[in-house]
Amino acid sequence: MPLDPVYRRMIASFRRSPNWDAQLDLHLLQKLWPTLAGEELAAATKIVALHGNRVVINVPDKVWRKQLIGMKGALLKKLNEPWPAPMITEIAFTHEDYGK
Repeated sequence: MPLDPVYRRMIASFRRSPNWDAQLDLHLLQKLWPTLAGEELAAATKIVALHGNRVVINVPDKVWRKQLIGMKGALLKKLNEPWPAPMITEIAFTHEDYGK
């Protein structure tokens, strides 16, 4: 289900604040991940970093990584839903232990 346009407008407004920074973009994506990806995928994965236009997602193992690489296009679309214009252009998957 797409993110409600009202939320997108609120996010765009907040991002124009001089107090907004990349750390808040990361935190917002982490909080919205269950809504964007779905509860099942979000329960197994975690957004761990945002480096410019690249999101880093921690996955349980190489099998998950391989499956999600095949879904990159759909995931990129979902990850860009909160922003007024596409911001995320790359996804990196890792299966390192980030204290999940």
